[in-house]
Parts: sequence; structure tokens; C-alpha cells
Amino acid sequence: MSDEGVPFDVVSHQLDGMAVVTVSGEIDLTTSDSLQGSIERTTSPTVVLDLSRVAFLDSSGIRAIDRGRRRLASEGRSFLIVSPPGTPSAWTLRVAGFDRELVVETLDGVRAAKPSDGLTRSARTGIR
Repeated sequence: MSDEGVPFDVVSHQLDGMAVVTVSGEIDLTTSDSLQGSIERTTSPTVVLDLSRVAFLDSSGIRAIDRGRRRLASEGRSFLIVSPPGTPSAWTLRVAGFDRELVVETLDGVRAAKPSDGLTRSARTGIR
């Protein structure tokens, strides 16, 4: 995979009124707290976690994502994850049981979604 060996990095920016948290590299025990903090520090009503450039995602990363998602849901905010098919994150999220409504394939897919498309509901349903 082309992203192997890429150092862990988290960058947040605003896009169409949403906070987009883009992660690259490996999400594991040494980086999961940083990821969770980056999710929780956002202030937008909708937060998108882009895992397109993630080379590895372990159970501590899943836990950090779920804790961040739960925090946002408790504040009434929406949360979606971008994870293209065939990526390491897509496989891990599927095995971990993340709701298909929470995980989308592209950032463009998120941008095309409207609040009536279930963004708020997805933030509350997260893991089955």
C-alpha cells in the first residue's frame, strides 16, 4: 500500500460547514489518544473523520473513534467516517461492526449528503 511508512498525522479543517479530521499513517496504541482528542476538539455540528490515508488501524484506534463518536453524539452532533473500500480501515471498521450508515466511501459522498439523509441518526447509531 502506498501509505505504508507514512508518519502518523492528524489535520483538521472546515469544509462546507463540517469539521473534517484527516488522518494518515498508523492508528495504534501510541497514536489513538491524539486521534480521539482531535475528534473531540472539533466544534462543528457535523464531524467527518477521513481515514482514506490510514495504513493500519488497531483496536485502540477503534476504541478512540468510538469514544469520540459517543462524545459527539452526547452533544447532539453528527459523525461520519470516510473509508474507501479496500483500505485497511474499511476492513477493520467492518469487522468491528461499525454501522454502514456511519461509514461512507468518499468525502464527496459526505458533501452530497443532506441532514435529511440521516446524518444525525447515524451519529446516534454508530456501532451495532
